[in-house]
Amino acid sequence: MSSNHRHRSFSSTSLRLAGLLALAAGAALGLPEDQEQPILVEADEGVYEPERGVSVLTGSVRVDQGTLRLQAETVTLVNSDDRHLARIVAEGEPERPATLRQRVNADEPFVTARASRIDYAVAEQRIELHGSAFLRRGERELEGDVIRYDLKDGRVDAHSDQPGGVRMKWQPERGNSAD
Repeated sequence: MSSNHRHRSFSSTSLRLAGLLALAAGAALGLPEDQEQPILVEADEGVYEPERGVSVLTGSVRVDQGTLRLQAETVTLVNSDDRHLARIVAEGEPERPATLRQRVNADEPFVTARASRIDYAVAEQRIELHGSAFLRRGERELEGDVIRYDLKDGRVDAHSDQPGGVRMKWQPERGNSAD
């Protein structure tokens, strides 16, 4: 690599980029204790551009931090000006979409998602799923072209360009009924 390149390139079949991701410390991902966990990354290749605060990981990428697990063909990590992780963009392939799994609250089941592209705005705690989007929270499922999920207040918006393209499934609440 020539000295003219202003980025650092990494390559390995089992790449651990903890040092590359150290700048992501303090990320607001999932449970509060998740933030204290190390960020572990596996990828075939990675490029870090310090002047832009951007890391691009490619090839069977897996990112784990506490209860968060993100898998995709390409993952882009973008840092804010204060060097905290601001945004994660995961992109899959048609036959292998990007996937995300995370426990948002300790007393709730995992949230699972898959889409062609997952855009996670970390500070805002908002996930946007684009392209054959699917979201599951417990026994509730939602599908559409685009799904926006606000992790703070639980609000979910879905959109589809096709008639009937937003589909939902959920089980009624089970409670003790007094007769």
